[in-house]
Amino acid sequence: MEELDNQRVLDSFFGGALNLLAEKDDLNKINVFPVADGDTGSNLASLMQAILDRVDPNTPSVNMTLNSVATASLIGARGNSGIIFAQYLNAVARMFEQSEQNALGFASSFEKAVPEAYQALLEPKEGTILTVMRVWSESLYERFLKEETLEKALIFAEKKAYEAVKQTEFQLSVLRKNQLVDSGAKGFYRFIEGFTATYCNKEKKSVLTSRMSKPTMDFSEVEYLTEEPTHRYCSEFLLKDVQIELPFLKEHLQSQGDSLILAGSKSQLKVHIHTDRPHEVLKELETHGTITHQKVDDMLLQFSVTKQPKYKIAIITDSIADLPKEFLLEEQIHVLPMNILNESASYLDKYTIDSSIVHDKIKNNQKMSTAQPSIQSVDSLLSFLEDKYEEILVITVSSKLSGTYQLLKQRIAARSMAQDRIVVIDSKLNSVAQGLLVETAVQAIKKGDSFAQVIQTVEDTIARCFIYVAVADIAPMVQSGRIPKGLGKIAQALHLYPIVSLSPEGEGKLSGIAFSQKGTEKKILKKVNMLLKKDQIEALAITHADNAPKAQDVKKRLAITPESLTVNIVESSAAIAISAGVGCVAVAGIVKKEDNA
Repeated sequence: MEELDNQRVLDSFFGGALNLLAEKDDLNKINVFPVADGDTGSNLASLMQAILDRVDPNTPSVNMTLNSVATASLIGARGNSGIIFAQYLNAVARMFEQSEQNALGFASSFEKAVPEAYQALLEPKEGTILTVMRVWSESLYERFLKEETLEKALIFAEKKAYEAVKQTEFQLSVLRKNQLVDSGAKGFYRFIEGFTATYCNKEKKSVLTSRMSKPTMDFSEVEYLTEEPTHRYCSEFLLKDVQIELPFLKEHLQSQGDSLILAGSKSQLKVHIHTDRPHEVLKELETHGTITHQKVDDMLLQFSVTKQPKYKIAIITDSIADLPKEFLLEEQIHVLPMNILNESASYLDKYTIDSSIVHDKIKNNQKMSTAQPSIQSVDSLLSFLEDKYEEILVITVSSKLSGTYQLLKQRIAARSMAQDRIVVIDSKLNSVAQGLLVETAVQAIKKGDSFAQVIQTVEDTIARCFIYVAVADIAPMVQSGRIPKGLGKIAQALHLYPIVSLSPEGEGKLSGIAFSQKGTEKKILKKVNMLLKKDQIEALAITHADNAPKAQDVKKRLAITPESLTVNIVESSAAIAISAGVGCVAVAGIVKKEDNA
């Protein structure tokens, strides 16, 4: 019986990964099922990159190679196709462990893994990655039994996979209408193509027809016939030490959304679901295991951008910029979530945690802290946007309050993105003040201003922005470093409540004190109403940390006439709730230019 050369197997996985990575953009362009959000290529690329980054090229055995690939795939897997692929690779690793450690065991492991890939979904569909996975796996095993040589079996199975990919165009109605093959299926084939070419030491070349790759078509000008997602968020969670049987977990989760996939095992499980309530999904999962990783994408936003970007300029901000969800979707604003941490878990700001949840955790004596967005989330977003817009403008929270600005600059440099196409601006602001700055950028883009003009407008507006925060408890401000500890201790001893604002450099500063939160609110209202009465304010917004009645009361006391300003009330990010304290209320605005005053 043919023995296996581990180095050859290992190199073949790397070859498959590299081949798929090269096709990322093409796969994104033909992504119309199950949701036309244009990210299948990026999702599969994330899995492949995890294999390249996390699998040791010196792994000593085939068994360890397969286990390393399986573990890496769960970490890197994103989206429907990515998680199905990860489930398949994990099942392959388990099946090989239970078989003879030779070429026959290797070939049979892929065939035996197919049912587990199907079982990962509640409603598996033919004409997808599953179909091509099954056809390739069965062909590989059956041909090996006839030929007893893995090389010949791989070449035969690749041809069968190719034929199966072509057939996907006719198996699902949305693919038939658009005359496209399934993007996940094609992605799997690209992996197999690279794997086979490397294993057989052939010159890598595609055998796909023009119907599959459509090389001459300008995809940016094609409007595919698709339906928008039923749910807004594509949510994924990685759990370890799961304390519930997986079929029961499926039952618990299926009412939360659709496209539910469970990949892996009870020791390490990847959960994928399309939902409107990712925080509820997380709450359920927390009771059954330890969440080690999570990812949430706004599918509706991705769908609308993939169909047609509203503007030629993309805007990225972070979750500290308190903006209404409806505005983000309407104006296609892309948000990087801050990471919210406690002693045992992490959360995604505004997706899996909000200020009310922070309130509950603090009442249970849990210590909370914040961290900048993950490198993976930044890279994934940049990857999604860079071929869809002419330019990209990033507006971050003050660099004095977070490392997000520096992180974005680093990742853009690492990706060698053109400096004239993407610009990062340090807002020197936070919360709704930062949100108002984003709105200013949107208005400039709507006017048809050039990229340079939009940048100039934003930079000129920063100095005219203000925010005043009335805190309910000074302790969080001291603990977070927003108020110097010495000054904070004095204020606490004297039972003083500060008015907190931001310096021109973007650092927290004291702008007044009172003997109660009500007193600080009164002083803030006096400052703002004075500007309103002089007609010196062009924009206003209010935010609160789990204190909506107080925010409404503050709005009522603002000297706004019905014909003047629209003032949105937005619940603050969890990051603001932690740094400024639950119960805080803030008023932000933009002062008019002097020549317009």
